[in-house]
Amino acid sequence: MDLRYVRYAMAIARAGSLRRAAAALHIAQPTLSEQLKALEKEIGVELFSRSSSGVQLTEAGEAFLAQATVAVDAFERAVAAARSKGHTARLGVADGLADVVARLLTQLQSMRLRVAPMGTAEQIVSIVDGTLQAGLGYAPGSLPRGVARMLLHRFPVRALLHRDHHLAASETLSLSDLAAEPLIMPESDAVAGARRFLEGFVRHRLHPRLGPAAATHDLAITMVERGTGYTLCVHEGTSVPEALTFIPIKEDVPPLEVVFLWNRQAEVPELVSAARHVARSG
Repeated sequence: MDLRYVRYAMAIARAGSLRRAAAALHIAQPTLSEQLKALEKEIGVELFSRSSSGVQLTEAGEAFLAQATVAVDAFERAVAAARSKGHTARLGVADGLADVVARLLTQLQSMRLRVAPMGTAEQIVSIVDGTLQAGLGYAPGSLPRGVARMLLHRFPVRALLHRDHHLAASETLSLSDLAAEPLIMPESDAVAGARRFLEGFVRHRLHPRLGPAAATHDLAITMVERGTGYTLCVHEGTSVPEALTFIPIKEDVPPLEVVFLWNRQAEVPELVSAARHVARSG
């Protein structure tokens, strides 16, 4: 049995006439009448009684549509479930953004998503070639056509120090205070987004003392906890040990900008909507 015919019968019952049902379905009335007759012939009973004022469900028609409506709803749910299982979107996430992606995931209801650690530059390349549908990264300088971007958050740059550090008691710190201390920088692409704060040192004719590099943000936090130095790349939304503290910088340092990137041609409206919610919530 063709489900279209069942849906047509449901539309006729709602409209109360073949003419109004045909207009709602955008098909010719004679065509709709023929398809209703074909359905009634297949079932073996008359579903509607016809009159000059319109059509009315027969007792058999009421019984049929009561069950058919349930069956059609179940079929549509089955199709939606199959489609959701059959398509998994890939989301690239840059280092240091675990808290942001966690907030994004809480907004997704049914979408299947595969999260892949990936630098912002790699995300852009993968979004362009279609192997990645979206990404969370640090604001790039420019984007190729076809890649959209949404600013999710601006994180003010703060110094992350151990509470036992001799500068940790200060309410604010100047770049000149920090210049002589070893600065720990992660090797991930967050550095590209954070290099602007290094320009702050240069603008004030300061030369920051670079400490050992960390492979990831997590390792940078660990190194600060061990007393190796301080870092500026970790934003305040990140969970850090109790032994560490964030301290504001006196100078005007450009913030770290976190962006959501996606392929304009990708069918990921739920993911885009979730990103907008995160952006609005701040």
